[in-house]
Amino acid sequence: MKLKAPATLLWSFFIAAGCTPGLIGAAPSTEPAKYAIKIDGQPLGTALQALAKQSGVQIIFFSQITEGLRAPALEGQLTVSAALERLLAPSRLTFRVLNPNTIEIRPPDADNSQGQRDAPAAKGGKTRVPVDPHRSPRENAAAQSSAALDEIVVNSTAEGLVATRTQTPLREIPQTISLISQEQIRQQNDTELADALNNAAGITVVRNNSLSSTFVSRGFTVTTFHLDGGAALNSFGNTPIFGTPDLGEYDRVEVLRGSDALFGGLGSPGASVNIVRKRPLDTNEVQFSAYGGSWNNYRAEADVTGPLGFDGALRARLDAVFGDRDYFFKLASLERKKVFGVIECDLTTRTLLTVGGSYQWDNASPFVGGLPFYADGSDAHLPRSTALGFDWSRYDTQTREYYAQLQQRFGGEWKLKLNATSLDTAASYAYGEFNSPIDPITKALPILPAAIFSPSPNTQDQFVFDGTLTGSFNLFGRRFDVAVGGDYTHFTGNVPVQALLAFGTPVSNVFTFNPAAYPEPQFRNSLFIQSRATTNQSGEFASARAYLSGALSVVGGARVSTNRSTNTITPSSPVFIERSRDDGKVTPFAGATFDLNEHYSLYASYADIYQTNDGVRKIGGAILPPADGIDRELGIKGSWRNGALNGFIVLYDIEQRGAAVLDTSASFADQVTYSPCCFLPNGTNKSKGIDAELDGALAPGWLLGAGYTFNNNQSLQGGALSSATPRHLLKLWSSRQLQGELARWTIGGSVQAQSRNSDNGLLCGVQGQVGCFGSLLSNRDVQSSFAVINVRAGYQIDAHWVAALNVNNVFDRNYYQTIGTPAGGSWYGEPRGFVLRVDGRY
Repeated sequence: MKLKAPATLLWSFFIAAGCTPGLIGAAPSTEPAKYAIKIDGQPLGTALQALAKQSGVQIIFFSQITEGLRAPALEGQLTVSAALERLLAPSRLTFRVLNPNTIEIRPPDADNSQGQRDAPAAKGGKTRVPVDPHRSPRENAAAQSSAALDEIVVNSTAEGLVATRTQTPLREIPQTISLISQEQIRQQNDTELADALNNAAGITVVRNNSLSSTFVSRGFTVTTFHLDGGAALNSFGNTPIFGTPDLGEYDRVEVLRGSDALFGGLGSPGASVNIVRKRPLDTNEVQFSAYGGSWNNYRAEADVTGPLGFDGALRARLDAVFGDRDYFFKLASLERKKVFGVIECDLTTRTLLTVGGSYQWDNASPFVGGLPFYADGSDAHLPRSTALGFDWSRYDTQTREYYAQLQQRFGGEWKLKLNATSLDTAASYAYGEFNSPIDPITKALPILPAAIFSPSPNTQDQFVFDGTLTGSFNLFGRRFDVAVGGDYTHFTGNVPVQALLAFGTPVSNVFTFNPAAYPEPQFRNSLFIQSRATTNQSGEFASARAYLSGALSVVGGARVSTNRSTNTITPSSPVFIERSRDDGKVTPFAGATFDLNEHYSLYASYADIYQTNDGVRKIGGAILPPADGIDRELGIKGSWRNGALNGFIVLYDIEQRGAAVLDTSASFADQVTYSPCCFLPNGTNKSKGIDAELDGALAPGWLLGAGYTFNNNQSLQGGALSSATPRHLLKLWSSRQLQGELARWTIGGSVQAQSRNSDNGLLCGVQGQVGCFGSLLSNRDVQSSFAVINVRAGYQIDAHWVAALNVNNVFDRNYYQTIGTPAGGSWYGEPRGFVLRVDGRY
């Protein structure tokens, strides 16, 4: 495959620029806009929603503060602020403009002095300096640009991974949602999705190699990924692309733990991940960050955004990243370049078009395979700097992305949202790896290394599209929120591989391994395999939320999914073709939320998801139906400080029913005739536990992200479903701006603590595989419970610049991030290291 030149990214900008013919030549206005408003006397909450529809301005508030209040009738040509003053006059509520497109309704006792550090998130998740509704947009922009700098981001709503795909307060979502804000990403120096999820509550990151990881939630590997809440990507290798995505393009990460019934369909019941892209801002802003750290880890990023013209109706954003790093283990390195651009166009007051794209180049020297143990499974205690890699190894990728979004608001409270994304990746590589345990007496590696090359670039191409219509209406005096839509994913992968199963000479002593003794092998009599995979997935979904009383709401919905995939592997005799076909698979979802008081809500939910059984067959040739992943939750949620602080405690119980197990009654003839055969859908994987989380602003300038998870999982084969998942997992992150004379300082840090990985998990990988070398040992025999502590101190140099020092693993805890098999796959956690960072904003 030949990827298009990066200059094609500019094509999207010309497309968007041409979408504004009605705006060209329009004179900029300095007067507040007036709208034809007509609202009947009705409950205040619905009156505010009607004003939002008629003006196109987003009005956010929590339903509790408008309960029992009514608004007077309103009609005429009015500004939004004038209309709000009249609607709110009978109450003691106030309003504050967060930006020209978003207004917050506040209770009368709200502490307005908290300013930008305490505001709930507006669209895109950023808080703003208050904007005067009587000033023009340009005057407001000037006021914002001169305001204090160290912006604190607080997310109190999620959009995309929720029951109705509408912006919804976390307290009203009857599922387990975690948000990783831009501020947390910045303070913890997260550069890839794996970094962010490593800091996410309840998620275990399992390292595959120096470049990529898989993610485990509640004992199940995460296989469902969304961009901007759109159709699920095909997670080839359990990640959206080779490696994990760079975060320069993204604003925040949303994690839905449990089954993604409506918008995932096909996947595991552990979790799904939604990555939200950055969007253009309506004020000019330039951000720059650069850092340097241990092991030659350097990165620089520039982010420019603002209006291009037409009185702010045309906005753009451009982000560029350059990174170059080594690792604490030898030989491995990564150089990355990425550019991301997006443009937004207000075609009308109700129509928003977004077009963007990115291009990423990675050039890496990888370490593949991890570290081995002794043949009996005991720890060899190799130095943390050890890497059984080769100086000729390389892994070079190019990733191209285009996307477009259209949002159209209609009369009333209806909105149509369309998303389309094209994502292509090509990879060229050559690397070697060992797959040998260590001889406990001689310290030798008795098995020779293997070498793997790409004779031509390996490619993955996928296109995803989705459309969702959301809206609200009143029936029998009750409010109903509905969502209907569908999505489609097309994926193709072409993976030619040339392998040399053994080369060089045996390693006589792993402690003195010398990569120079293994020059790049020449491919004589090597094995060639090519895999061509095609997947087509589609689904239609519908859901409805009914507000049965002021305290009780119920939501229900279902998705109907179709999945067809083919994987052809050549050369082989006969040609091996793996087919999977699931038609009309229904995955239901139901939930209920009951408000106990202004701060607490009870919720219960049931969600389904399905996992294909990869086309294996029963006796007689019938394809095994997919396995169901059923997630049941019961919990209590809390929200404080007008949604700036959110928390929950939840009990969950997951069963994956219908997994394939061998049919021992099958004859040899059956196995040959109906290959791949023969299986029964009788397997059950189980996981249950407790999640507890508290996220947001404890006080002005004090941010907290804390999560505790207890998990007990069991595989259909017996033992742990995931030996990587600890029974107890605690993640705590906090950042506090000091007061008084020390107000320029922000201090914080994080703690990650876990119990031993499993009481009965064997050293056989993530999913309880069999076939280990020698005697099987439990993970507890290798690693007991441990905690890793990181600290940070930031200093506000002036109104534009901030410097910060992070020290990670302060006490230099020696631990394994990932425990594999005796033959390899174990990875140390990072030793003590530092990162010095500078951020600028204008």
